Amino acid sequence: MFNSIKLRIVVWFLVVFSIFFAGIELFLYYKLGEVTIHLADEHLQSEVDTIANLMAIEEAQGQLESELQELAAAVTGVYAEKLSGHYYQLISEDGNILVRSPSLALADETLPVYTGSEQGEFRTIIGPGNEHMRLISQSFRFSVGRLTFQAADSLEDTQEVLSSFRNVVLAIFPVVFVICGIGVFLMTGWALKPIRAFTRKIGQITEKNLAERVEERGVAIELKPLAASFNTMLGRLEESFSRQKQFLSDASHELRTPTSIIKSFCDVTLGRERGPGDYKEAIRKIGDTVNRMCDIINRILVISRLDNKTIQFKPVRMDLMDLMKDVLKLIEHSAASKGIGIKLEGTNVFISGDREGLTEVFTNIVENALKYNKPQGRVEISVNESNGGALISVSDTGIGIPEGEQEKIFDRFYRVDASRGITVGSGLGLSIVRTIVEAHGGKIEVKSRLGSGTTFNVYLPKNPETGDAVA
Repeated sequence: MFNSIKLRIVVWFLVVFSIFFAGIELFLYYKLGEVTIHLADEHLQSEVDTIANLMAIEEAQGQLESELQELAAAVTGVYAEKLSGHYYQLISEDGNILVRSPSLALADETLPVYTGSEQGEFRTIIGPGNEHMRLISQSFRFSVGRLTFQAADSLEDTQEVLSSFRNVVLAIFPVVFVICGIGVFLMTGWALKPIRAFTRKIGQITEKNLAERVEERGVAIELKPLAASFNTMLGRLEESFSRQKQFLSDASHELRTPTSIIKSFCDVTLGRERGPGDYKEAIRKIGDTVNRMCDIINRILVISRLDNKTIQFKPVRMDLMDLMKDVLKLIEHSAASKGIGIKLEGTNVFISGDREGLTEVFTNIVENALKYNKPQGRVEISVNESNGGALISVSDTGIGIPEGEQEKIFDRFYRVDASRGITVGSGLGLSIVRTIVEAHGGKIEVKSRLGSGTTFNVYLPKNPETGDAVA
């Protein structure tokens, strides 16, 4: 249920909204309480100042005692009503109550006695009738001594205002919550429409139409990186599918030729009675064709395993000079039969790599140097250090490679024009070579001039750090 982005957005919004709304309402609630208390305090301060000013005037006229009697006998206004919620009283310096408002005297009640300061002190108290009240205590100096004036007002009105505010909030909040929830749900659905359209477009792309791309123009800014990444992925998939199709087509073509040859020899040989020599010749030719077909199949399997990274190379520390000497031992018979001289020079360079894989690399390169060489030609091999790694160069005096085909020779099943008088192979050898070299974190380059020979340069790091095929 909570895997829905839309639902998550709605829930998170409502949670944040509830916290924010509750915070605002609490803030307003306490601010309203402070304002009402402040108004009550101002009213009490005004009452105390009024009484104190009257007494100061009466004292100046020598009638302080009569004024005290008048304050205790007020018969009009809220102070004359029993327990009206509005009270005052005067306290002598020794703590005795000198005057009580009729609203207190009629009920025989008093306010809590506090000796106030000259600046006035405010308190919230439980007064007569167990009412919450706001009380001020402030001292003034008169001829009879220091008197404390106290006045108190009921907080019933304040509590009613706060209660009304609280009830309104509690009534409004669910309505606002529901309206906001519905609004966010609808807006989220509208905002997620581009994602749904994007999803539909992606769903329409299959292996049959990998050439299609997601339109990046007009897409929401947030979706542009996703669209670009998806298009890049489609490009890679299209290229991979194209390679697979091409590989299957080329492999089928390569295998069809030897199978056709075998079928043809069988049909011709079995077409009529032949002598033992004819049968031996036919079997020999069929055997040569089968060997070529097996070589193609083996190389196809190697390419497939390299692509799927199922070949696990085993890096060991090795001397490339010793490795090249082993390679020369493998091909010295072929070189001698063609009258081609091989020269190996350089220094001992130690690297970490898969010995079997690198033997395959350099055997293939040197065999090509022999195959495409001129009679009585030369092959020169050098092993040296270069930029913290190893550089192995294999140069021949052969027929060379046309400039337009030098980069293509590493493509699978690609072969230089067979009309040049050379028996060509499967076209997979150099593709395997490049894959193994790159798996070791290295690179291979070819330099050639038509009719003047070819040089292959292989660079290998001493300690490969990249290459998915290296275990």
